Amino acid sequence: MRKIFLALLAVALLSSTMQLWSEDKSSTEKMLGTKERATWQAWKDRDAKGLGSVMTDDAINIAGGSMDKGKDKIVAEVKGCEVKGFSLSDISYTWLDKDTVILTYNATQDATCGGSKVPEKVIATSIWQKKGGQWVTPFHQETPAAGGM
Repeated sequence: MRKIFLALLAVALLSSTMQLWSEDKSSTEKMLGTKERATWQAWKDRDAKGLGSVMTDDAINIAGGSMDKGKDKIVAEVKGCEVKGFSLSDISYTWLDKDTVILTYNATQDATCGGSKVPEKVIATSIWQKKGGQWVTPFHQETPAAGGM
């Protein structure tokens, strides 16, 4: 009888923990989607400080046919872009562990960087990690979508 009680108690505890994890994941995903949109808005606004505030020092950005390494270099590139508009859609979240999430989504943008038009439609990926209690991004990449050039 005691074994049955302990087994039921374990199942109940596990179920409540899973529900809390699910609720926590949902709120974290919502927050990360908001942060991702804010990084795009910072890019549009040429807000180097805002953009840099969510990047790790060793961040990598792969977009427009080039790879920039380091927050300072990535943020410096913002000044060379003119962004008229953007939209993000179909964001999906892949949890690697409790502190690492991959966001994958479609983006449409009307922008020019360094005098060159950037692809209008891209499939983007950002990695977000929780470090020191803050969610930051060490990696972002964009792949032109079919018909997006």
